Amino acid sequence: MLVSISIFGILYAVAMVFLAFFKRCRKFAVWTGLVAVVVTLTSMTVTGSQLTAAAEAAGYDSADDQRNAQRAGINDPVIWHSKREAYLKTWAAETKQKEAAAKAAKEQESAQADATCQNDFNCWSNKFNRAATKACAPQVERAAKNNFEWTDSFTSPKFPRAAINNNGASITYVGDAIKMQNGFGAWIIMTYECDFDTIAGSVTAVRVNPGQLAK
Repeated sequence: MLVSISIFGILYAVAMVFLAFFKRCRKFAVWTGLVAVVVTLTSMTVTGSQLTAAAEAAGYDSADDQRNAQRAGINDPVIWHSKREAYLKTWAAETKQKEAAAKAAKEQESAQADATCQNDFNCWSNKFNRAATKACAPQVERAAKNNFEWTDSFTSPKFPRAAINNNGASITYVGDAIKMQNGFGAWIIMTYECDFDTIAGSVTAVRVNPGQLAK
């Protein structure tokens, strides 16, 4: 009975969350939803206590202990207690093995995806563009002897061009979206190049010179 109340309470609370999006029903949904949450939590607590009490009365340490015995196919708590440690160790080892296999599969999938991406110019250069922009921009700014001003925008990024080197181990990002003030106060558009190490994720060299990129 209490399990049914808990399930109904959860479903009702979820329904009230969606109903709260409608302004006319919001107050009703909030108050009844809160009541449902309180009732559900109380019911779940009581249910858990009852299951624990029943398991202990049957000779198990807890409800979880009883569920583990059932998982092992053992119905006698005495037999279960004598074999529990071995079962738990076996299950832990199996879980660890499955996690390791899943991790290896994920790493292999990621490596295959990287290999495919590396053979595609747009994919590989775009993959590191954000990291390179974050790392390169401050170093480009350091080349300014006086004031500087970035002129990039949402449609005109700081590094619109790129050249892939060393089979993808390095990418040179290029742009001209910055103005620097010379000693006479005149603003000069600068072209900059930034070599980004895709393996280390760091900048290896930056070059800044007067002029604009050829259109």
